[in-house]
Amino acid sequence: MFRRHYSLILMALWLGVATALLAPEAVLPEKARGQIGGLGGSMTGMLALAFAAYNLVRWWATRHVVSVRPRPNPLARRGDDEPYVPNPELDFLRPPDAERER
Repeated sequence: MFRRHYSLILMALWLGVATALLAPEAVLPEKARGQIGGLGGSMTGMLALAFAAYNLVRWWATRHVVSVRPRPNPLARRGDDEPYVPNPELDFLRPPDAERER
């Protein structure tokens, strides 16, 4: 389940970083606001926003591919033209060749 929502979790993380960099007065305390600022903070925030958008698209595409992929039915019967032939090497009830000679 974690693998299915990994991109969504990363998107939320990047969105939090972008929010802290683009709108520090709304999210961060007074002391932290002084550390982040200027043009560098806004450019880095836009990059974090781009990463968030990328992870959202990646999550949506993965979800779409999984929903479209046909699932095999393990209970489906084989066709009549294809009879089941057991593999003699996998018959574990038969004694091995070394024990037969004794």
